[in-house]
Amino acid sequence: MTNSNRPTSYAQLSYIQKVSRVNRKLRLGDITKAAETTGYSNQHVSDVVSGRRFNNSIVNALYDMTRGRKSNVYKLSSLEA
Repeated sequence: MTNSNRPTSYAQLSYIQKVSRVNRKLRLGDITKAAETTGYSNQHVSDVVSGRRFNNSIVNALYDMTRGRKSNVYKLSSLEA
């Protein structure tokens, strides 16, 4: 058994599932962090997140960055209670 930070179901998610999960959990500054991490421009990362372009390395970096977060809808609903 290898010691990995990724869950066992990581490879089983489709590209579209990863992008949709990332979009639900994005915060201010995440596009810039992902651009610095992957070496792509902010505009290209933004295009990938919005679905205009495809890039697995960017989506995987963003997925790893947002994996442990609660979704924005959940955070907003807890503020109303």
